[in-house]
Amino acid sequence: MKDEVLADWLAQVKKQIPYACSMPLPALINTLPDFYEHLVLSVLDAAEDFDHSTIAAEHGGQRARVTRFNAGSIVHEFQLFRSALVDIWHRAGVTLTLDEVGRLNHAIDVALRESLTGFSVSQVQIREQFFSALTHDLRTPLAAATTAVSLIHKTRDLARVRHMAEIAMRQHARLASMIGDLLDMMVFNAGPSMLEVSDTALHDLAAEALAIVALSSGRDIRLRGAQVNGQWHAVAIRRAIENLLNNAVKYSDKDTPIDIAVDAVNGYALIAVTNIGPPIPEDQTEAIFQLFRRSRADIGRGIAGWGIGLPYVRTVAEQHGGSVTVESNASGTTFLLALPLDRI
Repeated sequence: MKDEVLADWLAQVKKQIPYACSMPLPALINTLPDFYEHLVLSVLDAAEDFDHSTIAAEHGGQRARVTRFNAGSIVHEFQLFRSALVDIWHRAGVTLTLDEVGRLNHAIDVALRESLTGFSVSQVQIREQFFSALTHDLRTPLAAATTAVSLIHKTRDLARVRHMAEIAMRQHARLASMIGDLLDMMVFNAGPSMLEVSDTALHDLAAEALAIVALSSGRDIRLRGAQVNGQWHAVAIRRAIENLLNNAVKYSDKDTPIDIAVDAVNGYALIAVTNIGPPIPEDQTEAIFQLFRRSRADIGRGIAGWGIGLPYVRTVAEQHGGSVTVESNASGTTFLLALPLDRI
């Protein structure tokens, strides 16, 4: 009965919650199919306690990152889910004992609480990290450029003037890039109504991104796979692929190739970017996708960046109803961007 429950829930959510109709279906449904299955097992007392840390909290975090939902909307959607489930089960003749009703309500209440916690934590992190980035990461290149311009004004040494001018130009270019990244991120965090899709050839898009990054980095980047066509926001997807490739350039050994593969499997378009280099510590795999967060290894090695590239990739993926994951070990690191072929 899962499909019936979800269909009934979707109809009510689209009718009663603002902005829900503008969201792609996979993004709107999010983790609820998994939640339903856990719920059934909880009612039957056939599983351990509901795993709120990996499902419910992620649901709330996703609502904070890529939707216009607020805390009230999350409460409302869980109320609608409970109503849809009870109604469909009742019509199917499912009768619950008092203990089963208790377990059902407890599991939903726990999921709601943890979703709200995930929502609140994500919002607080985004806000705090945003102001931290503004006060530190933007201030550094701005101060360097200002100092260079000031020294130009005070010296008549032509060689020194040229040197300071180069410093100022590099720092202003860095500022422009950072502000551009920030604006892109803010546009996508403005909500799903901003997403405009069109017919897109994914292999061609990957080739365009590859050409840009290969030219700027001088690295050997190899593209393989088949043409995959779908409805996506082409500019955003290309920028996401560029970010993955730039990330691979930054963290790989200079003499090793970078591979990008495009494929379609089980209703999803898959873009895999692989590089050879130091593995990502397991306890840092979530932090690298958080806005304005950088891994401890980056900070320790003095690697430049301010933590927007990978969060942008995740935001673009989730706005399309997809996801981005990473596998990293001594053999290499692979980021996998998955986009649903059917958004309707």
